[in-house]
Amino acid sequence: MMTEQKRKQNRMLCVLMEDLVPKGHFLRKLDAAIDFSFVYEIMKPLYSDMGRPSIDPVVLIKMLLIGYLYGIDSERKLEEEVTVNNAYRWFLGLDLEDKVPDHSIFSQNRRRRFKDSEVFQEIFHEVVKKCAVAGLIGGECVVMDSTHIKANAANGNAETVLLMEGPNEYWQKLNDEHGQKVRQKREDADMTVKIKKKSVSDPEAGWMHRHPKPAGFHYLCHQSSDIQYGIVTDVHVTPGDVTDAPYCVKQIASQKQKLNIAYRFAGLDSGYDTVAVHHGLHELGIRGYIRLNTGNNANWRKERGLFSIEDFKYDAINDRYICPNGCTLRYIGVRKVRYRVGKNYVSKSKDCKCCPLKSLCITGKAGYKEVRRDFYQEDQERNHALIGTALYRYVMRKRQVICEGNFALQKRCHNLRFTRKRGVEKVREQCLFSAMALNLKRLVKYGTAPLRPAVPSLIYSLNFALQRNLPLRTC
Repeated sequence: MMTEQKRKQNRMLCVLMEDLVPKGHFLRKLDAAIDFSFVYEIMKPLYSDMGRPSIDPVVLIKMLLIGYLYGIDSERKLEEEVTVNNAYRWFLGLDLEDKVPDHSIFSQNRRRRFKDSEVFQEIFHEVVKKCAVAGLIGGECVVMDSTHIKANAANGNAETVLLMEGPNEYWQKLNDEHGQKVRQKREDADMTVKIKKKSVSDPEAGWMHRHPKPAGFHYLCHQSSDIQYGIVTDVHVTPGDVTDAPYCVKQIASQKQKLNIAYRFAGLDSGYDTVAVHHGLHELGIRGYIRLNTGNNANWRKERGLFSIEDFKYDAINDRYICPNGCTLRYIGVRKVRYRVGKNYVSKSKDCKCCPLKSLCITGKAGYKEVRRDFYQEDQERNHALIGTALYRYVMRKRQVICEGNFALQKRCHNLRFTRKRGVEKVREQCLFSAMALNLKRLVKYGTAPLRPAVPSLIYSLNFALQRNLPLRTC
């Protein structure tokens, strides 16, 4: 028999907020897993001892976290959801009659109180430390990658600007150490002029044009993750028109300083295969498992049947190169190409004049072969020798699963696909909260009573490979 309900909801009920939230709700587990009282100590310098009472800063941070945990990317929508959701109210400590903070509270605090501060970075670090205390950070191997975030800027609303760019921190260091040996023809020899697109609505966004990624104004989110459970340990945001390599070593070193995580291994993709990264990791005492970058000039020469730098053998004892025909290229000094300083090796003209392989070695009208070698290139060659080992294959596989998996999950569930904000500082806040949401979910899942290790240690994996007779080389 069909029943038609005609009674209106006009009864007065006496209930507790505890009774309105299911026992197994995720927010109950999160509330038991972490105490957010550390936010008071971080926020204290930003609040005055006088004036009107403010909204509880823990309520603000928790409310923002709810938006990232449940994929609510609009703060107006977040206010509406908290108003009608009893579990959200319980997590924030609000009763049914309490007013939910207005959405404008976040933008006003972001514009005034939190501007040019590191509070969100400090809160993120505290969450990472909580994960470390729970045993979710192995501290053995770090993997790093970046992903693009669509900027809040129209691609057609742009202007073209000319920018003068000089050497980065690594090349500036080499210039200071070795550049004085090279005669400089003009004062601006280290500077290069680049033509760039600049957004009118968001000048800090960068025009990204990388196949097969979509062209347009984007930001790049650079993330470091621990290989044990995939906990994100560092977040760095840059415009979308920069490369990944310049920020790698600096961000890994900061984790050692701020989080006291001393990694022994690093897994990186081919975008980090530069001498600067290899040398920086060597100085930190980290062995780098880095995928070989095949998009360089050496492969361009190989495709045309010409000799590349790999065909010339370097004799480290005598500091010289041996060409494929057995002739010697001697060191003649330091050479500067644009702002890059390197060691220069040349052959004798009489050796190249009658060489049967000259057409495969020298192009143009040059009468001798010239080879340039970067300073500290031996660090890159040392790590390249690890390619193909069991640990290399293991780290590369885990790097792909963890880095790409984290980004995919954050874009699908935790507001990282695009940004409504403008400016690097505000986009960094979004990336930090997205990473925090991911870390907190794993803290709830594994932090209290892990059922099994998410990823075995590297030593265990090496033994696993040996037991199954996988091909190994010295590592």
